[in-house]
Formats: sequence, C-alpha cells, structure tokens
Amino acid sequence: MRLNYKRSVVLLGALAGTGIFSGSAFAADMVLQRHCEALATRFKTIDMSHMSPDKLEAARRQAAHGEHLCKSSPEIGVKALDLAFKDAGFAST
Repeated sequence: MRLNYKRSVVLLGALAGTGIFSGSAFAADMVLQRHCEALATRFKTIDMSHMSPDKLEAARRQAAHGEHLCKSSPEIGVKALDLAFKDAGFAST
C-alpha cells in the first residue's frame, strides 16, 4: 500500500511539473508570436521610397515569408523579419 502511494505521488508530481513547464513555454511562444506580428506590421508601415525596385521586392518577399512563419514558428519568423529589415536598410529593434 505504501509503495502504491509513493508511486502515485511521484507520478502526480511529474505530471504537475510537466504542465507548469509546458504552460510557461506556451506563454513564451505567445510573446514571441506577438513580437513577430508587431515586426511584420512595422515593416509594412515603413517608407521605402529610397530603395531600388529589386531590393524592395527582395525585402518584401523576405518579410512576407517571415510573416507567414509567425504563425507556425515565431522564432524563425522574427529572424526572417530581421533579415527583411536589414535588406531594407533599417534596424529591427
């Protein structure tokens, strides 16, 4: 009886720990996703009249790719948007 009790306590502790860690990972992912979406919005509002058409098209394509990745993998989306800002000659932060 005592062994079953200890086993269930350990199992419950492991499940609770997993839930806590996955909850914090989910929250961090949401923050990163919001940051990614904010970068995409900011990229769309920047005046890019100084750029050549070829560079502008490349930067827009990179930004569209980053915006698409914001939903599935926000960390990679942020990196792609950073590259788009760099291609456009702006700092992303």
